[in-house]
Amino acid sequence: MSSKVTTPYVLNKTKDGQTAIDTALGRLIGKTVCVCYTTVRNERLGERQHFEPQISVQAVLEGSEKTGKYRVLIDDHTYSYFYNDSVWSMGQDVGKRAVVYIE
Repeated sequence: MSSKVTTPYVLNKTKDGQTAIDTALGRLIGKTVCVCYTTVRNERLGERQHFEPQISVQAVLEGSEKTGKYRVLIDDHTYSYFYNDSVWSMGQDVGKRAVVYIE
């Protein structure tokens, strides 16, 4: 994958590699993203047709590409911290916020 990430895109760590995930995360710092923790991996992102457990937190992505540490923070009670290598997939459609899937 090139260093330029343009929408629409879907990245999968297994297929696209950690470098592609890192590049995409770095480009999203300062933008609103949805961080999603789900018990079901669906390779077709956005097609949630089940009722399995999921928690999502949407806010501005903060972090550092250099350290690989990221967070989205709404308030003291609603937040998510994660490492870059915890991301198994991510995607973004044109005109929408990116979704980052965490394992």
